[in-house]
Amino acid sequence: MKICIRENYVFLSLPVFMPVVYELNPDKALPQKGRRYAAGVEYSNMSQMMSRHDKDHVRPRSRRGALAIAVCILAAMALGILGIGLVGNHLENRNVQPVFGSIENRFEPTKSMEVDGKKYAYYEQDFTNILLIGVDRDTLDDTNASIRGNGQADFLLLLSMDRNKETIVPLHIDRDSITPVQVYGIFGNPASIRELQVCLSYAMGTDPTTACENTVKAVSDMLDGIRIDGYLAMDMSAMTGLNEALGGVTVTLNEDFSHIDPEMTLGKTMKLEGAQAEIYLRSRMTVGDGTNAGRMERQRAYMSAALELMKQRLRTDQDYLSELAEKMEAHIFTDMEEGWAESLAISKAQYTWEAVQTLPGEHRIGENGFIEFHLDRNALIEQILNLFYHVI
Repeated sequence: MKICIRENYVFLSLPVFMPVVYELNPDKALPQKGRRYAAGVEYSNMSQMMSRHDKDHVRPRSRRGALAIAVCILAAMALGILGIGLVGNHLENRNVQPVFGSIENRFEPTKSMEVDGKKYAYYEQDFTNILLIGVDRDTLDDTNASIRGNGQADFLLLLSMDRNKETIVPLHIDRDSITPVQVYGIFGNPASIRELQVCLSYAMGTDPTTACENTVKAVSDMLDGIRIDGYLAMDMSAMTGLNEALGGVTVTLNEDFSHIDPEMTLGKTMKLEGAQAEIYLRSRMTVGDGTNAGRMERQRAYMSAALELMKQRLRTDQDYLSELAEKMEAHIFTDMEEGWAESLAISKAQYTWEAVQTLPGEHRIGENGFIEFHLDRNALIEQILNLFYHVI
């Protein structure tokens, strides 16, 4: 795959297929995006939940389609967080606005609530929320996978884009967060809704599509029904490819990994190479206090360092995105349409990235002996109000 930016156009040249051209035209609105999951919708079984009869529902893209989307999202992250003008002055001061559907009920809140005498309103059309899912499997295409054997959502990051504030807030969600999860039987029928770690929502799927959809539903329910517009899942082997494409990422080890790799000692600043990146990002039970909190902190440190490297490469080599795409091609799955996702990434490139947020709560040992993260419900409601609601 070849990615080039020339004047007002992004050229995506795909092997075998004809080149695809996306015009960066400020006078053209983005393609309308169909809803992926809406709070309050009930499904009688897994197949109904995944039905393609809904005209607004788009079939998940192939890996090649997902590849282009992933590259654009990564580029947008580098642009937004680190302020690099990849597309030069052609995108400066442009007012590219997405289409949010009919103007009917445009000014009516999607939902409202009253807390401590104050009334709050949520307008879902003001937000675009994308869920990034890291799966603890080496591949997403395991033909032997089945319900509860599909892997778990080891990494969850919600990118919330606020149209009015022109901000992007990354919300890092602890995999061990206890929340209602839809459990399905062996034939895909709903068996029950149980309070489980949110990471297990992915395990309930029979394939990447059903697994991701169930994870989206669990995260949306956890956040009081906030709409999630799309997802992008990566298997954990993607991190090795990303690390290789970046030429290694330098971090300071805040925990001791020497029992796994003798070179990875506490306090050492080192460039992670080969399997070291996976050790740094995935190790949990035998590192530190064994909770996911330390691992989440390492993941954020790695992302920050990786994006800094990406910034440096993009300044001098636009073809670098093609190299990055090749490394990650086999490790990505998404439900987002290429045109919509790429236009989204471009239109949000000038948004201000806020600091990464986490959910409030505490870790405990559950009855089954596993570590659980129990949300502070009152603090969570306050956080949801601050992120998604307006005082009315």
